[in-house]
Amino acid sequence: MGSAALYHLARRGIGAVGIEQFQLGHALGSSHGFSRIFRDIYEHPDYIKLAEATIPLWQELDSLAADQLMHFTGLLYFARHGNQKIAQRIGVMEALGRSIECFTPQEVTARYPALHLPPDTVTCFTARAGLLIVGRCILEHLEQAQRAGATVQERVRVHRVDISQETPLLETSAGQMRCDRLIISPGPWAPEILEDLSLPLQVTRQQEFYFRPEHRDRYKPGQLPVFGDMDTKFYGFPDYGPGVKTADDGLGVETSASEVDRTLDLDKRDELQAWLSSIMPDSGFSYVEGTTCMYTSTPDRDFIIDAHPGNANVLVAAGFSGHGFKFSTLVGKILADLAADGATKYPVERFRLDRFEKAQA
Repeated sequence: MGSAALYHLARRGIGAVGIEQFQLGHALGSSHGFSRIFRDIYEHPDYIKLAEATIPLWQELDSLAADQLMHFTGLLYFARHGNQKIAQRIGVMEALGRSIECFTPQEVTARYPALHLPPDTVTCFTARAGLLIVGRCILEHLEQAQRAGATVQERVRVHRVDISQETPLLETSAGQMRCDRLIISPGPWAPEILEDLSLPLQVTRQQEFYFRPEHRDRYKPGQLPVFGDMDTKFYGFPDYGPGVKTADDGLGVETSASEVDRTLDLDKRDELQAWLSSIMPDSGFSYVEGTTCMYTSTPDRDFIIDAHPGNANVLVAAGFSGHGFKFSTLVGKILADLAADGATKYPVERFRLDRFEKAQA
């Protein structure tokens, strides 16, 4: 979110500085590795509209990049009959008049021969979905921001943020910095950085694993969609990078950014491999590698994008709840709008900070 905000501020001609505590492109937060899902199907119309608004922004960034950032593989959700979540998503998309296809398991196999779903499976497929090359997206935002005049300071830690005056003051490992506007987008460090707000944020350890199929050509983007099982909350990607990626979207063990255990859970690995082999029985999958990241979740799994209640010149972006990366370039634009103009045309009312106070009242 920070790299995207820097990009959009710089493209507006605003002098902007981005501060990163680690090396650019590090793997210690929530947005690293090879891929993240882009989807345009949600339970709430606001997210569907935001996803649709994000597509042209990703395409614009893609046009500036040397390598392709966005792959429209399509997204296939599936579940057994009676699953309310898949029924709700289908219903919302149909109510909005959006394009969606519901295949039988036999039609899925005819289209994607690797996939063999149980006979009582309900499916929904959206074509304007797929995967984003997550690491390259972040670095491309930063590269284009710097080309447009932004400054990036890496390996600089923020020790203290003083918002007691109209213009915020940062005390960093590189010295003090005062700014007209401040955007704080700290990812899983949000509970510590935004401690004064007492936000109901939960940081959890999440893991993803890569498995290599015996015949890799059958599993590449174009031969396989991004896919998600709404009964188990497991999901997977076509063979990009080390192999077919799988992960569990259910919340993992609660942790913190400074204390997260990066030891891989081999039981979870085996569970995901067994699930993958059950829906792709002819794959001959072999384990390649795994990695750890973090979710920073709000109780309602909605984002936080709002002005700090103690200083209107400070914007907070946090709590993206494991489904934020696909929106990151749009969130960056929204933050740039709010910082420069004090308003945005996008629907962000559901992301206000005061909703937590209302929930407690």
